[in-house]
Amino acid sequence: MSDNVIKFQRPEKKPEPPVKKPRGPLPGWVPFAVLFGVALIIFFVQGGMQPS
Repeated sequence: MSDNVIKFQRPEKKPEPPVKKPRGPLPGWVPFAVLFGVALIIFFVQGGMQPS
């Protein structure tokens, strides 16, 4: 009976490619720099420093 049994072998796992390390948390000044940049963009889109 055991002559008819197919013996399965586990396929060898390929080594996974090295995973890139996740970047650390952003420095504390980055959110403020982004807010400042957005504020400047809005300021100049609305007309900037036009003499009154």
